[in-house]
Amino acid sequence: MLYNGVYMGTIFSDSDIRVHVGDSDTTGYVWSVGKAFAEWLPEDGDVAIVMSQSADKSVASAFVEGLILQGRTVIEGGLGGQQEIYVLLNGHECAGAASLDYIEAQNLAVLSLFDAHGKAISLQTGLREINELANIGNFLPAASKGIVVKNNAPQQSAS
Repeated sequence: MLYNGVYMGTIFSDSDIRVHVGDSDTTGYVWSVGKAFAEWLPEDGDVAIVMSQSADKSVASAFVEGLILQGRTVIEGGLGGQQEIYVLLNGHECAGAASLDYIEAQNLAVLSLFDAHGKAISLQTGLREINELANIGNFLPAASKGIVVKNNAPQQSAS
């Protein structure tokens, strides 16, 4: 739901973004979060992503599409959590990472963001700024669209 141009379906903890799955504005907001995260990160580097078994696929696709539209290469790490984030960050030149999960009891998609060292990005270290960028949504397009890579083989982007 939008209120004065701000997506209000977002719940913040200190270290993640949570959105209600199925809300009409959810995928648009998460798409903007992907773009905002790509802009907020240092200029160079890929973004590693892992998902839980129950992560919502439409939320994941929207987030990835936002990243690649801003020129980021996305390294799909498959199923996992923070431990798999560390493995991916150690094996690739990544500027940051994300983990997607789902809380069934509350119908919430959970998006946790990490810096290049695997440290969770919190409200104090950038999550607030990423949300503000996502809500403003005024992004300059990348010179070229990024790609999605899984197991070192390029995949088709979500479009």
